[in-house]
Amino acid sequence: MNPIPIKKLYNPQYDLLSISDKEELLYQIGEIYNLELISFKDFAAFRQSTYTAVYRSHDGIEFVFVPGDTVTLGFDFKNKPFQDIFNDENLAELAYPFVEGYEEEIFSEDDVQTKISEILEDEEVLSNIETYFKHNFTQEDEFVIHPLLVQKEYSETCWTPISDEELRQNKEWQQMIEKAKSTGLSETMIHNTICLYQTDDNHWHGKLYEETTFKKLLQNIKNHGYSLPTRREWEYLAGKGCRTIFPWGNNIDFSMNLKHMEWMGNDGEYTLEKENFFGLIIGDDPYCREIVYDEDKFSYKGGDGGRNICGGLGVIWGYLPVSPYFQDSEMVIGDNINGGYDFFRRVIRINDNMK
Repeated sequence: MNPIPIKKLYNPQYDLLSISDKEELLYQIGEIYNLELISFKDFAAFRQSTYTAVYRSHDGIEFVFVPGDTVTLGFDFKNKPFQDIFNDENLAELAYPFVEGYEEEIFSEDDVQTKISEILEDEEVLSNIETYFKHNFTQEDEFVIHPLLVQKEYSETCWTPISDEELRQNKEWQQMIEKAKSTGLSETMIHNTICLYQTDDNHWHGKLYEETTFKKLLQNIKNHGYSLPTRREWEYLAGKGCRTIFPWGNNIDFSMNLKHMEWMGNDGEYTLEKENFFGLIIGDDPYCREIVYDEDKFSYKGGDGGRNICGGLGVIWGYLPVSPYFQDSEMVIGDNINGGYDFFRRVIRINDNMK
């Protein structure tokens, strides 16, 4: 097999290849990394697209090829008035938590709008909001992101599946299932112990919780020949170098069906939990943060554990953490992983000397 010219795996060169040339390269990549090629596909989202391949590893994990690129990542709020970044609707949402007494009193719509207008002219409040953005978004800079094979969907941590046979033979677990059925529940769990759940085919499955550390998770990933993405790699995977807060722009579109916003009538199929322009399922769920790894340091991308939403800060503040460039400056990472909120995504780094 002829070696693959590595420069063809970077944009703009990769984008300029014909479909047949891309497929030949993608086939070779699968052969080199011992991956089963499932399909070729053109993934499109947010006015961006990538023609790539979906693979399956020997341990049943689906990966997609993501071409490398030289891109600007991060978002610079310096000298950018909020009125130039956000539309009026989003500005009002940003200001709303600063309306004094909004939790204790019921204001008329006119009163609320008047108070929001006052807040948006209050230099102290605007300075506090600006400080938040500057401290919780990564600095803008140019980076070379190398080509990667990336796990299509993120994986949960700490939970291990129970075999069907073990589930059937355990009387206590079966009693839990029967009790859940009798009350119309499709899931029952004991916190950080066991979770029993019913799937769409009406079968019940289970998983056990086992505490683990970040270091153990990383070692297990490495033992299987994989890596964790870096912060900047994750920003590229989630945003493809977008020059806006979100991959779709700077503003939340309130017609979006957003998870955890059921009070807006949002449930069912969620707008953001779909394949993106690389074919990746980026959770876009503020509760689901992905673990990334840079030079012996673990951190999170893609969520804040739901802190802003739980704090009653509304849609905009609640969903800011799903921005590719959000980086929670107050997050303290200990040794142990939180299996309820922490997820991870495997990557395979493509060598420059592929043969």
